[in-house]
Amino acid sequence: MTRSEACFHCALPIPTGCDLSVDIEGRRRAVCCPGCKAVAELIRDTGLVRYYALRDTPEPGVGRPPEDVAEWSVFDGDDMLEAFTERRDGTREATIYVGGMYCSACSWLIETTLGKQPGVRSAEVNPITHRLRLEFATGGTTLGSHLATLADLGYQPQPLSPETSTRPEVAEQRVALKRLLVASLGMMQVMMFAVGLYSMDFHTVEPEMQHFLRLVSFFVTTPVVFYSAKPFFTSAWRGVAGRKPGMDLPVSIAIGSAYAASVYATFARGEAVWFDSVTMFVFFLTLGRFLEMRARHRSIDRSAALSSLLPNTATRIETDGHATVPISQLTAGDKVLIRAGDPIPADGLLASGTTSVDESLLTGEARPQAKGVGDALSAGSVNLDGMVEMTVTSTGSDTTLGTISRLSERARYARPAFVTLADNVASYIVVALLIVAAGVATFWYFADAERAFVITLSVLVVTCPCALALATPAAFAAAGSRLSQLSLLVTNGNAIETLSRATVVMLDKTGTLTMGAPRITSVFVIDDRRTERDCRLIAAALEHASTHPLAGAFAVPGERPAVANERIHVGKGVSGIVDGREWRIGSAGFAGGGAAVEDGVSTHVFLGVGGEAVACFELEDELRPDARRTLDRVKNLGLKTALVSGDNRAAVLSTAEKLAIDDVHFECTPADKLGIIGDAQRRGECVVMVGDGINDAPVLAGADTSIAPAHGALLAQTSADVIMTGDSLAPLTTAIEMARRTMRIVRQNLTWAIVYNALALPLAAAGFVPPWAAAIGMSASSLIVVLNALRLSRFE
Repeated sequence: MTRSEACFHCALPIPTGCDLSVDIEGRRRAVCCPGCKAVAELIRDTGLVRYYALRDTPEPGVGRPPEDVAEWSVFDGDDMLEAFTERRDGTREATIYVGGMYCSACSWLIETTLGKQPGVRSAEVNPITHRLRLEFATGGTTLGSHLATLADLGYQPQPLSPETSTRPEVAEQRVALKRLLVASLGMMQVMMFAVGLYSMDFHTVEPEMQHFLRLVSFFVTTPVVFYSAKPFFTSAWRGVAGRKPGMDLPVSIAIGSAYAASVYATFARGEAVWFDSVTMFVFFLTLGRFLEMRARHRSIDRSAALSSLLPNTATRIETDGHATVPISQLTAGDKVLIRAGDPIPADGLLASGTTSVDESLLTGEARPQAKGVGDALSAGSVNLDGMVEMTVTSTGSDTTLGTISRLSERARYARPAFVTLADNVASYIVVALLIVAAGVATFWYFADAERAFVITLSVLVVTCPCALALATPAAFAAAGSRLSQLSLLVTNGNAIETLSRATVVMLDKTGTLTMGAPRITSVFVIDDRRTERDCRLIAAALEHASTHPLAGAFAVPGERPAVANERIHVGKGVSGIVDGREWRIGSAGFAGGGAAVEDGVSTHVFLGVGGEAVACFELEDELRPDARRTLDRVKNLGLKTALVSGDNRAAVLSTAEKLAIDDVHFECTPADKLGIIGDAQRRGECVVMVGDGINDAPVLAGADTSIAPAHGALLAQTSADVIMTGDSLAPLTTAIEMARRTMRIVRQNLTWAIVYNALALPLAAAGFVPPWAAAIGMSASSLIVVLNALRLSRFE
């Protein structure tokens, strides 16, 4: 490779000492800089290599990326990675706001392009909020390189930190408002000139005056087309380049062709111009897009509201007094002073004093919660009463508030399967509409050539499938936002659709129907060589690492015996080596206690060693106060209920009797529960499993959809499709009712979109819809769909 040759991509001379090249169709091609290398590889990897065969020989420097692409390299530092990404089992996960997106075709182009980049595990774009969730390997790839790839595609990426309070969508809204203002002013002025031009049909006017009015209209329309309508052209070109034409393509063709024809007629002294129609196209389309954007931004207001709960600073207690510090400087173990009325800056334990806190935005519970020494406090809740001290346990994204925000953010990227299918079909619909428009143009060219152009414009605009594309995503975004306000986090995009057709709800007992805060009521020591305290300490040591709801009942203050080789046996209990012997705690059969004791009320946990029972712990857990009321509402909604528990027969039957549940299964292992769910599914039932999102993870995965009550630290560990963040069971019926309402809205939106296009297309093709009416009709149809979806935000 000689240094005298030109860069394969931009044709500039290759600098001395530069040894960069890129493989294009099996041949090494020399390039002049890392930027040209990156762009050439991007073109190759996205399947657009024919660009090089079809292009003319470029002028030197044409196609070379701007120097400021290097600005993305600042995001490659370790400090930037820590600020803008989160660790995920050897990978990094980043949330990126992508400016310049306009339709689902943009989502496809971004996901496909980034998916081909080395080290990228997944790239998921939410077309509603314009946010990209990117997961990439930490070795051999950088955040900056992926941001540069997005910039090369023509987007404006902005990485968001997990705790960011900035609102990049506000900047997007400002730019959109400027485009709308230019379009509105241009339309008003051009319409004034159009009045003079139309009056020439009734009065004789000098040709020079007509030409002058056309020229002025041309000068006013030009910024409307090249500034206000720029997003339509940009989006349309991306779709064509990515071989996935989007809904902006027919609109762009209509605007561009009408403007070009008008310019030609102006300078060639033709018969007619359509500057007034062009400005009206752009104005009404931009207005509809702006209103749609406002509605879309409402779907992320919940996360912004959560972020605003945290204070900017906290009062840290230090050895020499108090210091006011940014909350980002708090670490686990710090002590902070919280005054009455102040928001709590981090998760922690109450160290001194008593108070009550408002946790309504976190849990949905409107009543203040009393707190005493040792009780957990959550970041974002408000201290209502006296001055207290708190020991910090977690900060930032590791807090309950951070977890809720992260789960809410992640839920917006999970699109239901049928939404993805609709996105894939959309490009074929656009192609079909273009074919129809071409057919209409051909027909009218021979039937009435003078009207052919105007009628074709109307067909292109009126049939744009914007409403069809928005029908489902708008409804799901509004539903997800409202559910998060009602103490429900949807983490699986398919959950809403599945909940809407559920037929049976299966519930676990402990921690689901009960409060999940059991207490030991009595201890029966079976082995006389052991004391009750010995048994309690060994039990506490074994249960220390368990996440089962019953484990919390065994906690004791002070030191515990050391445990080695601790193992959790799902559905049975926990085992470990204490003082050289294997101890077990759990069910009677597992620990060596023989048959379980049945008293119809309590749960019994056995402690054993060497296959012999040493002690039996009797535990009680109160039913949730609203459990009976909630299950009655479930039945009123037409769903069947079943109780599926691993607890003993008497305790389960007693609970079922209190809650009026007829279908009861007790002493079930996780395999038994899976079998029960499978039997119901084979009978044609759509099963919703409500249970512990941590210990029952395989069981929840086996159901059609799953719901788990969880809060605090357990939020981050749960695997359920829907998470109830409060202590109430009532959100269960809220989720079902909202799911049904959402799917009803989706069906209404789809019906409206289909009926609108079915009526508008033949009317436009027959010449009954003028271009300005087509623009209004298309914008109105999209707005109706969005407003109908926003009705879900008022769901109670």
